[in-house]
Amino acid sequence: MWSISTTELVLDFDNPVGSVLMRTSLSKIPRVLVIGLSLVVCGMAPPETVLEQITFDEEGSPRTISGRVVVKAVDGGLLVQERDGRLWTVPAEVLQKRVTTQTPFRSETSKDMGKRLVAELDRSVAPGFHVTHTRHYTIVSSADPRFARWTGQLFERLRTAFLAFWKGRGVKLSDPEFPLVAIVLKDREQFSKFVRRGASFDPTTTTGYYSILSNHIVLYDIARVPGQPPAATSVEIRRRLSTAPRAIATVVHEASHQIAFNSGLNRRLSDNPLWLVEGMAVFFETPDLKSRSGWRTVGRVNRARLARFADFIQSRRGRGSLQSLVGSDRRFRESESAADAYAEAWALNYFLLRTRRKQYASYLKTVSAKPMLTWDSPEKRQAEFEAAFGKDWDELDRMFLKYMGRVRSR
Repeated sequence: MWSISTTELVLDFDNPVGSVLMRTSLSKIPRVLVIGLSLVVCGMAPPETVLEQITFDEEGSPRTISGRVVVKAVDGGLLVQERDGRLWTVPAEVLQKRVTTQTPFRSETSKDMGKRLVAELDRSVAPGFHVTHTRHYTIVSSADPRFARWTGQLFERLRTAFLAFWKGRGVKLSDPEFPLVAIVLKDREQFSKFVRRGASFDPTTTTGYYSILSNHIVLYDIARVPGQPPAATSVEIRRRLSTAPRAIATVVHEASHQIAFNSGLNRRLSDNPLWLVEGMAVFFETPDLKSRSGWRTVGRVNRARLARFADFIQSRRGRGSLQSLVGSDRRFRESESAADAYAEAWALNYFLLRTRRKQYASYLKTVSAKPMLTWDSPEKRQAEFEAAFGKDWDELDRMFLKYMGRVRSR
């Protein structure tokens, strides 16, 4: 038997600079959840997949969802994906009925998804939500429409740069199966109200997050200034955000997660090592607020992370640090080590992407092919890393520290 709570499973990031703690809030999941699988590739079900009606007990009341079964446990538990991409875990002991229809599974359209989410959020949060569509994003927002449009344009620029970066390094990516959704709340108060409905972290510690289960980014109007009207132009939005670089970096970081999990680079609910997932998002998080079309800051030296890593080397880093970072996510989940783990993860991704591109691409291919709901042992994680980058950890660590010692903020 296995289950994952239907509360939000999130990758949540915040500012680690100075005394402010960076934190990962990633719900704990049992390591061995699935023994026998039916379909194991989330988002890549065969064309003949049809909709099923799944009824289960939810806190004493029946609930029915429509979707496709992507994983089945040997005891009958299910992982179900709805037409908007949301994932549900249905343990065998609460499953009441499973009815197969003749309707093919197709993703919900951006237009239909936007209308439905507006109606849901008007009821559950507050009236006044509206939809902004871009080519790849559905922005459902209660914030000023100008900020919603600016957010959509920012995400489109980031997506273009993200895909171009990996294409230039020989990594094949796929188009997202589902529309990419961002929910933009009007202010921090409404954001906190939204988060407290289901997520398991303190909303006062972050400006946004990406939910692995819902596949949504959630943020608020970070350009809003209490007591002042909303920013009237994109120039004014950029001016206001220029004074809060970490806030916008958080939003870009979470948007990078969403792109990675919807382009085949990462797979939702599989064993994605956090050193890779978070280090990669930090690699992309430096915002480019000046350009209107391109994105010139991909891979730029992250000054805050570099400074933290340098301090970590001098004061706290011990022998075997790379093995512990690669083999386990523990350091990311413990408050006293999280900031150092993020800094080292950024540095390791930075080093490998610049000195071992082919090996890095090979390693990405291995990680992206992992089955859902199966978590690897530290030994297996380290063995897969060694298959790509070699078995001599001491030599790799020596070269890593030497390379990063030459990196300067600029």
